[in-house]
Order: sequence, then C-alpha cells, then structure tokens
Amino acid sequence: RHDAGIIYCGTRKAVDETAEWLHKQGRAALPYHAGLAAAERDRHQDRFLKEEGMVVVATVAFGMGIDKPDVRFVAHLDLPKSIEAYYQ
Repeated sequence: RHDAGIIYCGTRKAVDETAEWLHKQGRAALPYHAGLAAAERDRHQDRFLKEEGMVVVATVAFGMGIDKPDVRFVAHLDLPKSIEAYYQ
C-alpha cells in the first residue's frame, strides 16, 4: 500500500480517471500527461521523485530518465495492440 509505482494508461482521459479513482481509494496518486500545464507536470514529477509511496499514473511518455530507486511496481492498464507499439 505504501510502495511507489508507475501506472501507464493509453489515453489522457484514462490517466485522469485512474489517478482520481486511486485518490478516492486512499492512495497518493498523481496524473502525468501532455494535457497538463508544464508547471503542473514538473510539480507532479518532483513529488513522485521526492515523496515515498507516491504513484504516478501516466501516458507512455513518462518514465524516461526517472531515477527513483524505490519504484516497486510498473503496471500497464492499456496494453499496446502490437509488439511494435509496445517497443514505443
């Protein structure tokens, strides 16, 4: 329950809905996608990196260059439809 993790979703809408659902379940969860203002994305990324037990729900653009040693899970809620899309 207190582990940090990343949940990937296929759409911005799914990101927002999943982050809100997790928040209602009592988890510290933040959305991260291109539809957010740059300052908000930066704030969410900074919280994810600095706070324990934080979950970030993101589109696949998130994660490159993230240096957080205690990420305990990565989940894909919307699996890619092809192996080529998975590589992306």
